[in-house]
Amino acid sequence: MTMATTFPNFETPWSEFAGEGKNYDLYRPGYPSEVAKFIVDHTLHHRLDGAVVDVGSGTGIFTRVLAIAAQGQRSIIGLEPNADMIHVAVQSTPAELNIEFRMAPAERLPFPERYVSAVAAATAAHRFDRPAFYNEAARILLPGGILALVHNRHRYSDSPALSEYHDFVERWIPQYRRGTFTTAAGTYSTIDFYSELGTDLRFEDVKVGQWKWDFDTSLPHFLALSFSSSLIQRSAAMVGQQAVTKKLTELFERYAQDGLLRQPHVTEVTFATRQ
Repeated sequence: MTMATTFPNFETPWSEFAGEGKNYDLYRPGYPSEVAKFIVDHTLHHRLDGAVVDVGSGTGIFTRVLAIAAQGQRSIIGLEPNADMIHVAVQSTPAELNIEFRMAPAERLPFPERYVSAVAAATAAHRFDRPAFYNEAARILLPGGILALVHNRHRYSDSPALSEYHDFVERWIPQYRRGTFTTAAGTYSTIDFYSELGTDLRFEDVKVGQWKWDFDTSLPHFLALSFSSSLIQRSAAMVGQQAVTKKLTELFERYAQDGLLRQPHVTEVTFATRQ
């Protein structure tokens, strides 16, 4: 059965998402099932019977994909420090998926040493204190266990609409440049997860996989999805929600076909195996 465990409410870089859980869950795109299958298959192939843990699980979007891929063969646990996100995750997750959600930050994972088969973080690791998180992932992973840092990104080079979208954001938030990530400090930076893990002697077989896919949205969905993003929330704080809504609506109307705007995405995953 789906359950929540009570933990202290943590002040984290995720606090700005408080109150956004419902919209986040309704409008954010999902993740390719092939990514979850790769993670679960690794644990099966290496006969690792510990849990699969989704860190920074939010409203459980990727956690549920993992549970479907596992088909009951592995326990699935979602960890999230934001109370609103956990509440929505529990409400949105069918009981038959048998996911356990707990409140905990990425930097203090509530497991003993050598306990879990896989640690995943979906569109989350860029906001972690990553040295602390890598220490915790290395501590709780079984030897041969897999770490997977999963990120959905716009393929703006394949879409004039998304390229223009990021043009707007770069003007509204002068510190932002496309391709950068929001950091734990709330700034923007490029992050090379491959190099970070490749120089960590506790991990081996570091590699990057990519899955390309497209996502179609109506205008209401496009606006709700945009405003569930910290980038657009910060843009609205700079120039006003009305101005941002107007620009996004104009963009949608220029590029939509048959009432839908296609948004090319790529899911990029950095994998590493615990020594």
